Amino acid sequence: MKLLDMTRKYGNATYNYPFEPYKVPEGFRGKPAYDYEKCIGCTACAVACPSNAINVKLNEDKSKLVWEFNCARCIFCGRCDEVCPTNAVLLSDEFEMAVRFDKDNLKERGELDVECCQKCKNPFTTSKLISYDIERLKKAGWDEATLAEKTKYIRTCPECKKNIAVENSTQYFVRKRK
Repeated sequence: MKLLDMTRKYGNATYNYPFEPYKVPEGFRGKPAYDYEKCIGCTACAVACPSNAINVKLNEDKSKLVWEFNCARCIFCGRCDEVCPTNAVLLSDEFEMAVRFDKDNLKERGELDVECCQKCKNPFTTSKLISYDIERLKKAGWDEATLAEKTKYIRTCPECKKNIAVENSTQYFVRKRK
């Protein structure tokens, strides 16, 4: 009876969960929520993920970039939320993720269109990432002539860029000697 009197006087110390929804505090790090419309395929989330819960790779025929999130591996550190440039990944307040028999229910998957290099025709990035880069350059105030020139460079894979840089430096030293 003394316990009931204390409860009436001071209120409940516990929550009525699971009968009522539990309200999480501000800054709670729950399950990462992904917005595929905002995702540009930059793979920053996969690079930052310490538990390898996020994997990004090309599919077998190299026509799509496949993004996979395995919630069973996630440690809810929030690194994916911090590094995403478009806020496609945000930590939610969802914490109930138990599954009964099929752990595949804890996985999410998305696909993005791939852009091929203008020189070697090998896939190297997503179309959305190139569009995002071009929009950022426009916002930075680049004029159309410079933007058209740099767009060619943006649509070239890193290996071809390296080869172009080597060719240009070789030509520079040859001209310098003459």
